[in-house]
Amino acid sequence: MSSKEASAAETATAILPQEARHLMLMRQSFPADLAAIPPVRRRLRTLLCESGLEAIAYEAALATQELLANAVEHGCHGLPPDTEVTVTAEYSGAHLRVTVHDPSSERPHQRSESLDMESGRGLSIVGGIADRWGVEPHAHSPGKVVWLELDSPLL
Repeated sequence: MSSKEASAAETATAILPQEARHLMLMRQSFPADLAAIPPVRRRLRTLLCESGLEAIAYEAALATQELLANAVEHGCHGLPPDTEVTVTAEYSGAHLRVTVHDPSSERPHQRSESLDMESGRGLSIVGGIADRWGVEPHAHSPGKVVWLELDSPLL
């Protein structure tokens, strides 16, 4: 963890949970490669735990991993290797909001599940964990943002 990240985590720990109204916990871009996802997931979970959000850290990291995998596999499919995905995590005092931006405007869709399927359960997992989730066009660049929210257990 860089000194800047450590400083942000220390600041978050110092003010969460009661005084926080809005806190940017994480904003990270990474190459659209499945191998890049586990370190991002671990970093998110660590930041959530250090910020006093241990109660939702595991579930948030798992659901975020699914959004990241969808972004890499589907949102960046066929694009140049230098394509990036961006993840942000913000805490408002009422809920954690995680967003994943990829360059594709194609909206994700939930597949009907089958026990024989080897993949395709990601959005079902997100829907089972998140209190809310959705998709919207990115406001400032091409592509879309898939987001999820988990209500704070601290209320």
